[in-house]
Amino acid sequence: MELSREAEKVLLRIYMGQNIRTEGILQSEIQNQSEAKKLLSEGLIEENHWYKYSQFLTSEEGNLLARQIVSRNLRENKDKINEKIKIIPERVLAFFNKRYVSKRLSFRTEKEYFDTFLYIDSWEEPILTSNPVFSLWKQYFEALISLELCTKTLLYVSTRGGETRGYFYVISPEVQDFLVHEFGTLDFTPAEENTLLLYSFLKSAKRILMMNDVEQIRQRFYDVLKSSELTQDQVAGIVNEMSSQRITSEYRGLLSESKPFDIINPTSYEIYLSSTIIDPAVKILLEGKGKIKEFRTEKRMPTLPEVKSESGILDDIEIGEFYMLVSNIERQIREFVKEKLGVGWEARIKKELPNVYESWKGRRDKDNKWGIEPEKELINYSDLGDYISIVKQYSRLFSDSNEDLGDIITYMKMWYNYGRNPLMHSRTVNRQKFYTTKSAVDFLSMWMRRISPG
Repeated sequence: MELSREAEKVLLRIYMGQNIRTEGILQSEIQNQSEAKKLLSEGLIEENHWYKYSQFLTSEEGNLLARQIVSRNLRENKDKINEKIKIIPERVLAFFNKRYVSKRLSFRTEKEYFDTFLYIDSWEEPILTSNPVFSLWKQYFEALISLELCTKTLLYVSTRGGETRGYFYVISPEVQDFLVHEFGTLDFTPAEENTLLLYSFLKSAKRILMMNDVEQIRQRFYDVLKSSELTQDQVAGIVNEMSSQRITSEYRGLLSESKPFDIINPTSYEIYLSSTIIDPAVKILLEGKGKIKEFRTEKRMPTLPEVKSESGILDDIEIGEFYMLVSNIERQIREFVKEKLGVGWEARIKKELPNVYESWKGRRDKDNKWGIEPEKELINYSDLGDYISIVKQYSRLFSDSNEDLGDIITYMKMWYNYGRNPLMHSRTVNRQKFYTTKSAVDFLSMWMRRISPG
C-alpha cells in the first residue's frame, strides 16, 4: 500500500509511540488528525479508550507496513545515521545501548526522573545524569528523531483516573536492534564494572546499616553481596580506605557480633563514592582513558560460603524451601480441620466459635474494602489464635489427652512464631529458625496422620 509522505509520518509516530504503553499513544499527541482519520478508515490504525484517555494503536496490517517503512529508512539512511551518531564518543554510545536501549523501548527526556526509587542504588544512573553524559543522551535521541527513527510522546498512568508523567523518547524494536548491533556494547571492562558494582552495593549497604537488628543486617548484607557477585575482600578494601579518612569504621565483616561496619560521616561517604568510582567512570566514557581503582584488602576475609556455613544464614533457595514448608503445613491443617468437623464445618464454627467466625469475616471484609479478591473459604483467614481455639473447642476430635493437646498447641506456636510470622512479615530467618520450624512441622504432620490414619 502506497502512503503519502504525511501519512507515513503519522503512521510511524503511532507505530513507535505506542510502545510507551500497551494501551497505545495518546490521540492528543497526533497533530495531523486528518491523516490519522484516513489511516483509521484504511484499517492501518485502531482506536483504544482507557480511563479518561483515548489512544491510537497500529493494526496488524499497519504494523506490517510500518515495520517495512522503518526497515527502509534504516537501510537508506545508514550513512546519515552514522554521520549524526558517530560524533558521540564510542564508549558513551556503547553505554547508552548496553545499559538502556537494549533493555527497553522508551526513555525519559529529563534526568530528574532517574532520581526515583527505581534507580536508587544504580551505578548507571549517576553516570547517565552527569551533565556531559546526559547532554549527549539528549543529542543521541534528538538525532534519531531527526531521522524519523524515534518519537517523543507523553507517558500516562491510571492515577486519579488518568495523569501524564512527562515526555519520553520512544523507538521501535527494529531501531533498537539496529542501534545495539551497529554501535556495539563495550562500555566498561569486566574489572571496571566490578568496581562499579561496589558503588551500587555500598549505596544499598548505607540503608541496610540503618537497621538496628544485627542479625537482620547480616542477612540483608549477605543477600545483596551475593547478588552483586562481590567478595568481602573487595568491600573491606574500599571501606578500610574510607576508614583511614574517618568516613567509616574499619570493616569488621559478616561474622562480627556487631554491624559489618559503621558509617561515621554519611555526607563524606556519598562524596567519596562519587569521586572515587563515578567520576573516573564518566571520564573513561568521554575520553576513552583513565582508570577506576580496584579495591582489595591484604587481610583475607571469609568467603560467602564460609559465612553462610558459620552464621546459619539462609540463601534464596533455602528461603523458598522454608516458605513451601510453612505454607504447605498450613494448607494441610485447614483441610484437616474441615475433615474432622465434617460437611457443616463452617456452620458449626459460626454457632460454637462465633468469635473465630467473626474474625474471619472481618478479614474478608478488609479484602473487599481494599479491592482484593476475597478467599473462597473463610478458614483461609485463620491465624494462630483461631487454630488454637478450634483444637481446644473440639479437643476430643483433635487430641487423645490434655497432655497431647498441650503438645499440639506448643508445636503450633513453634511453627507459627519461628516460621510463619518471620516469613510472612519479612523478618530475619536463619538456620536455627528453619530447623525449629521443621521439627514443629514434622510433629504436626505426624499428629494429623495419627488422628486420621486413613
